[in-house]
Amino acid sequence: MYPNRTIFFFYAIAYEPFLILALVFVIGLVLGRATDPPWRRQQGALLVGLFLVLAIVVSAYFYPIWTAQMIPYQDWKNHMWMPSWI
Repeated sequence: MYPNRTIFFFYAIAYEPFLILALVFVIGLVLGRATDPPWRRQQGALLVGLFLVLAIVVSAYFYPIWTAQMIPYQDWKNHMWMPSWI
C-alpha cells in the first residue's frame, strides 16, 4: 500500500508457521482423499507436483539475492520484477 516506505519483513516470522500449516492443508485438499477415484488423485498429485517444482525454480532464481551474493548489475535488475523493488 505504501511502496515508498521501508518494509520490515521480519514481522512475517510471527505468522509463518500458520502460513505453512495452511499451505500443507490446501495441498492435502488438492491431493484428495484416499477414497477418491484414482484419476482424481493423479490430477491432484500432478498439480501439487507442478506447484512444488515452480516453487523450487523460483526459489533457486532468487537464491543469490536472498543470500547477498555478488551478481552482475543486469542480473540484479532482472530479479527486480516490481517497480517498487528497485
